[in-house]
Amino acid sequence: MMNLKSAAMDFQSISRVLFLAIAAHSSLCFGSMIFYSASQDSLYIGDRVHVGVALVVPPGSQVTPPPTDNGFGKLSVKEWTSDKTEKKSADSLSFHYAVTTYTAEPCTLPALDFIVTKDKTTETLRTQPIPMRVLLVSSPDTAAIKDLKPQQNAGKPSLAWLWIIAGAALLAAAIFFGRRFFAKAAKPAQSAPPKPPYEEALEALSRLEAKNYVAKGMIREYVFELSEIIKRYLERRFAVQIAEFTTQEILDWVKASPLGLAERKTVDWFFSTTDPVKFAKWLPDNDTVSRFGVDMRAFVEKTKPVQTPAAAAKTEAGSAS
Repeated sequence: MMNLKSAAMDFQSISRVLFLAIAAHSSLCFGSMIFYSASQDSLYIGDRVHVGVALVVPPGSQVTPPPTDNGFGKLSVKEWTSDKTEKKSADSLSFHYAVTTYTAEPCTLPALDFIVTKDKTTETLRTQPIPMRVLLVSSPDTAAIKDLKPQQNAGKPSLAWLWIIAGAALLAAAIFFGRRFFAKAAKPAQSAPPKPPYEEALEALSRLEAKNYVAKGMIREYVFELSEIIKRYLERRFAVQIAEFTTQEILDWVKASPLGLAERKTVDWFFSTTDPVKFAKWLPDNDTVSRFGVDMRAFVEKTKPVQTPAAAAKTEAGSAS
């Protein structure tokens, strides 16, 4: 399956070749141009369609892409990246999106608005909508193998093969159970129980701070590792399989989670703000970067489970024994 990186490279190549065609059907308010393309106009549920948008804008222009938190219409945005090349005559930007759908209904990639600002002048570059056809859930590969028939054998098979197969099966079983026996015998009598989620998260946060990523200017690396720590904490603390969630799926879970209003706002702000840092190479100011770690540590401490007196007494009794 085509990944986002290879799709981005393909789109960059196409955009260079079709540079003259861009001017023929582009917005030209003050020298800006836009060109877009989709890898396909039909998909199976869960398949990814790669969408590329290329812009040529006056040098020094600021470009604001459309928000991705709520997807593009019925299409969910799984991931996106952007690249920028600056020259004296113009800046060229490319945005690459991986989108998919989870409903068996026709859908449309809506028009996407890119806001270009230069010297207090603003224009909107807009793509045209692209209708998408959702195919049946069954894979097309099944049609290629449905007519295959079992291999036909002629003659009477030799019983010697049965004895060989039986002997191999007995040998494999003996090896399997032997390994299990010796592995069990070598296993320690009792392993240490895992630390509570909040203790594990606080220790991970301390280790992250000790790496001095922020002082070294490694903001993107810092944000990625901090996000993984919080995901791990949410997964263990609230028993939710959040490790593979996209940012939008995390935000959807937060809205319906048992978190308090203040905690929901904190987590929502963190993942919404760090998403462009991780995937769009946006560099926030120092105050925002400092707030990431402070807010997440406070969030872990506030959501620490409250131990009842009965549970505390039971824990003390277990420690004494």
